[in-house]
Amino acid sequence: MRMRFLLSILLLFSTLLATSAQAQGIRAESKHFILDSDVSLDAEPILQDLEAFRTAVLSDLALEVEDTSEPLRLNIVDDLDVFQSVAPGGITAAIYRQSAASQDVIVGYNPEPGHFLSRALDPKWLRLVLRHEVAHHLLETHYPRKLPIWLNEGLAEYYSTYERSATGEITFGRALPEQEPLTEDGPWLPMRTVIENMAKYPDFRLFATETPAKAQRIYYGQSRALAHFIMDQPDGLASIHRFVDGWTPEADSEDSFEAAFGLRYGPLIDQVKQDIVRRGGKLRTRTSDHRSLARIQTRNRTEREILDNHLRLMLTHGRLDSGTHNQMIERAQAILEPRDATSNLNLARSVRAWRLQRWDLADEYADRILGSEPDHAKALKMKAKIAYGRVSESQSNQALWDAAENAAVKALGVRPNDAELHLFRVAVSLPTTDRLSPGARASLDWLETRKTYLRLPHTAMMMIPALIYEDRFDKADKVLDHATRWTEQSGDIWVIRRLRGNVAAERSVSE
Repeated sequence: MRMRFLLSILLLFSTLLATSAQAQGIRAESKHFILDSDVSLDAEPILQDLEAFRTAVLSDLALEVEDTSEPLRLNIVDDLDVFQSVAPGGITAAIYRQSAASQDVIVGYNPEPGHFLSRALDPKWLRLVLRHEVAHHLLETHYPRKLPIWLNEGLAEYYSTYERSATGEITFGRALPEQEPLTEDGPWLPMRTVIENMAKYPDFRLFATETPAKAQRIYYGQSRALAHFIMDQPDGLASIHRFVDGWTPEADSEDSFEAAFGLRYGPLIDQVKQDIVRRGGKLRTRTSDHRSLARIQTRNRTEREILDNHLRLMLTHGRLDSGTHNQMIERAQAILEPRDATSNLNLARSVRAWRLQRWDLADEYADRILGSEPDHAKALKMKAKIAYGRVSESQSNQALWDAAENAAVKALGVRPNDAELHLFRVAVSLPTTDRLSPGARASLDWLETRKTYLRLPHTAMMMIPALIYEDRFDKADKVLDHATRWTEQSGDIWVIRRLRGNVAAERSVSE
């Protein structure tokens, strides 16, 4: 019996360590990126390319190039269980994920010949995939507006065509052989299906169910062609702003599109086929202002580091199902004791417990970090998120409201430019008075000055009660209009309708 037990333990370890045994894995760091790969590869040209790409995209969008945000983590994972637990399903080779613990690009790898994840070590393919996901990161963290799905994907595809010559000239818009091209006479989705949320349409859902890979390629291809077409116009970015700002839920999206770009959906598809598919679209060029980095040093990762990172990714981004939970338990038992964890792992555990609404456990993990690092910014933010979660369950308990406000204020002392913390502060300060506290009003003004309600349409709905208290009814309408554009969840729609009713009722009373 004892021998069987020992063999089972050895088998568990061999399963967990098998992928790491294939190759040592490497870690490489540059100014804005950390690359953690389970398999060996040449990291320096990858990070050099991404640093130059980042500068080029932000410059092209006229956004701030330098900032103090933490590096984006790039993970190449050769454990299919880990990758599938964080991926959305379907045919996905890479994904960008955000959480309170970290922001990660996760690329799946499987060395089996012919597997769709077997290309991760192909430098050209990997460069293209990482650029696409990094573009998503830049649009999500730097762009002042929340973009609809087709535009987010289309711009990520468009910018991933970036090339930089030896003389420093940058081009966007060149067709890359790694991308499967659209053809004029091949299948196309209706432009309304692409521009609005494609999940609305039964014909697309059926098509996607029968041929998911083909449906995905067509959607991405049309999104890229449409973004390319818009960027080729004389005022491409300005027209994108007009489109995003002008699409109200009451108006037909085709009317909004025509107001921004001057075309109805019917002529649009013919124009895109002609200008982008047949003629190839325009090449946009600019001179690079990126300076070469110092030589990037890489080091081998230990097996423990690889497994720790797998567990971190699953805790932070993994699905909330029993299968994922059991996989995490196995990994945790195999590599560490309950308290033998880095700050990264404890933060990931706090996020996981918070997602499961286990507030006490989430607090415990955050407190482990703060016990040794009292100013740990992310742990302080987790304390604020946990406190807000408790308030949402017990809204009549004033002590919880006070604790949540104190937690938000404390975290803002370390993260003064964190929009979500300002939202928490506004949301939890309401029950104490008929008017906002000076601190909450300052946070509300900060949010409005930076048009945060456009960047975070769902989260910004927490602003509605405060805007009502301040008689800022037009601003409240704007927040709800924007939230309506990009959500189809029945629960969210119900909340928006109820908030609209509250705004209308309070407006009538004030008048």
